[in-house]
Amino acid sequence: MILCAGEVLVDRVQTPKGQTDHIGGAPFNVAVYAARQGADVRFFGNVGSDSEGAFLKEQAKAFGLDLRLTQTDCPTTVALVTVDETGERFFRFLRENAADYQLEAAAMDWSGVTTFHFGTLMLSTAQGRAFCESAIREAKRRNIRVSTDANFRDDLFASAQERDHTMLPFLMEADVLKLSIEELQALAGESDTARAVAKLGYKGLLFITKGAAGSEAFFGGKRLARAASEPVEKIIDTTGAGDAFFGAALALIDRVASLDAESLEQLLTAANRSGAAATQVEGAI
Repeated sequence: MILCAGEVLVDRVQTPKGQTDHIGGAPFNVAVYAARQGADVRFFGNVGSDSEGAFLKEQAKAFGLDLRLTQTDCPTTVALVTVDETGERFFRFLRENAADYQLEAAAMDWSGVTTFHFGTLMLSTAQGRAFCESAIREAKRRNIRVSTDANFRDDLFASAQERDHTMLPFLMEADVLKLSIEELQALAGESDTARAVAKLGYKGLLFITKGAAGSEAFFGGKRLARAASEPVEKIIDTTGAGDAFFGAALALIDRVASLDAESLEQLLTAANRSGAAATQVEGAI
């Protein structure tokens, strides 16, 4: 069982064709894509008592998850997503005193959980950081694998230095970590992938996604596997592509006893395929 916790929100997507609302939020997307790979997935999150919250609760029923959605009087988080003609997206968040980080670790159900995956949007708030500290501590007490995706959203921090200082301790707590190549380079201050990984000093299982250049897997700072990207004819929307990659990867990790170079290459190939497919639809899922 994979337990995903963190933001579920409204992606309000503006494209050259107009505006539409979609259910989203990185850990929720990861949960959905892991479930699509056959994993048992529980999702723990929070929505507001507003029309956006009602929209999310109704939409969330469609994905076959063990849903544990709480509700507060705080407004539901909305991500304003602008997608340009190349499919690249740009985010701005409406989340002052918002529902996504109003979470209580004591309310989580750990029964049957083998992997705990937490979202990082809430790390921009003291309450969200307190939740993550408590949940990670409990997961480790139970010998449960911890995973996360950096998923940088720079408008939530005053500077890149504040972002790195705040987020890095939580990223380093994960047993499985996903970074985009841009995030790795920003954290390490180094453009070469291998040197950047060595400089970062992360000791767990690290996935680096590189868009059209494919993906790589490292363990203990050593590169173990790489895989080419899945070709696509035309990118419609890149929203959720990284979540699709990571959801597939976590589902595959959750059902194998151990990972070697060969199985990691197969995992990367399958995860790349999932990420590529996500670029063929509008919205994250």
